[in-house]
Amino acid sequence: MKVCTVVVLMGIFMNGATARLHMNQVMTGCEWDDETDEIRGFYQMAFDAEDFLWFDWDTLTFVAAKSQAFAVKLQWQRRGIPVYVKNEVTHLCADYLKKFVRFGEKAVKRKELPLVWFLQKSSSSPVTCLATGFYPDRAMLFWAKDGEELEEDVGEILPNHDGTFQSSVSLDLSSFPTEDWGRYSCVFQLSGVKDDLITKLDPGLIRSNVIHTLMGFFTSSTQVPNFPEFVFVEVVNGLTVYHYDSKTRRAEPKQEWMNRLTEEDPEYWEKNTQDDIGEEQVNKGNTEIVRLRLNKTEGLHIWQAMAGCEWDDETDEIRGYNQYAFDGEDFISLDWATQTWVAAKSEAFVTKLRWEKSGEAARAKHELIHRCGENLKKYVRLGEKTLKRKELPLVWFLQKSSSSPVTCLATGFYPDRAMLFWAKDGEELLEDVGEILPNHDGTFQSSVSLDLSSVPTEDWGRYSCVFQLSGVKDDLITKLDPGLIRSNEKKLNSSIIIVAVLSALGLVVAAAVGIVLYRRFHNNNVL
Repeated sequence: MKVCTVVVLMGIFMNGATARLHMNQVMTGCEWDDETDEIRGFYQMAFDAEDFLWFDWDTLTFVAAKSQAFAVKLQWQRRGIPVYVKNEVTHLCADYLKKFVRFGEKAVKRKELPLVWFLQKSSSSPVTCLATGFYPDRAMLFWAKDGEELEEDVGEILPNHDGTFQSSVSLDLSSFPTEDWGRYSCVFQLSGVKDDLITKLDPGLIRSNVIHTLMGFFTSSTQVPNFPEFVFVEVVNGLTVYHYDSKTRRAEPKQEWMNRLTEEDPEYWEKNTQDDIGEEQVNKGNTEIVRLRLNKTEGLHIWQAMAGCEWDDETDEIRGYNQYAFDGEDFISLDWATQTWVAAKSEAFVTKLRWEKSGEAARAKHELIHRCGENLKKYVRLGEKTLKRKELPLVWFLQKSSSSPVTCLATGFYPDRAMLFWAKDGEELLEDVGEILPNHDGTFQSSVSLDLSSVPTEDWGRYSCVFQLSGVKDDLITKLDPGLIRSNEKKLNSSIIIVAVLSALGLVVAAAVGIVLYRRFHNNNVL
């Protein structure tokens, strides 16, 4: 079953006689089940972020949320506005929705794999696996140990601000020695995609409170349809800034401010292009070497390399990491603490011995601390305006079922110095403060849950979700409205939700299409 939704959001800003800023909001739309052809609609009005009047679809009557709205309710009821609203929703809105679904069929049926992150607040906190940026929402995320699924937690599917989805699962590993953590992996399954996306837990790659990161990713592949044989990208704080592939054979900036690198070195992009052409050949050679060592037949294979650094701009500490994988399985990696190479497969042992004999670990450490660290500091300086920008989030209310806690999700904000919490009658509740997690596009998200099962629904309006962003004076306060809670009871796991936004300025359709497969930083080691 597919349930499709069109949401029309209109905001009218006006200065009244009191010389204050006021906002009148109207939200109306429809849901369409393309199996039963059932249409349901909704219509709500608010003034200065407080409910004013809303339409009860089941009884076809208007409900006045404030005494001042009662006159409007009576007038609209006498004029037959409920019948008009139902007719508009079931015909005009539904016709547009079906048309949008037909026009956007290619986008609706696309498959986007997520970025996967490991996160941990502190050394004693659970480890969270976050998969973000996938589409559609027919997916599962869970932990596995030695390849066997753990039943402790299955990630809830939540919406991102750009129409993709995200999910997270947490696992308490405080009682297990760190050397055993490699037995655990995070498994992502997407409907319509045959192979699972399995990410092995590596303590060295768990993100904590480090402020700035530069990650470089190489992917060398053979016989992958519609994909370059070689791709290299650099990512700063989750934002892609640099790209090279074997089709364009050009190093290119992915952020406007990266063009300023030529102010210091006019030949910067040409020099890097030549470096990347050389690295392309090295990585293609490594792909063939590992294929032969593992006795793999010719065909579709993928060699991945990831390297990068983290910089704490308060302590000036820099840490690095360097990993290699073949066909999605670990091959060899650098242990930063011991400065030794760890062979994940017996076939990688000869590489481990060769690199340790030649002092490759010391060279890699020097490269990551100096070259990577210097590049990261330079990128942060050049992109200061972007990296120091302030972006407020979209806020959603979510609930698995009528007996489940209500979750407030704030997604799409930047930077990550923020707080999210529940309040009652304007007073902060200390039950939960949301953890900050990264989105796939460089923004962040957070969520907090509140159990309201013992609170009468008519009292839910006393609760609000409060978002505070560092550097922004005013809090973003979203009042809890039961009518706006998104619930999984309204759709099966196989449902597709389409959200379109209409305004007086015309139709705006935003599609964020980008499957990030594999990534890494400059390192042209020969195996």
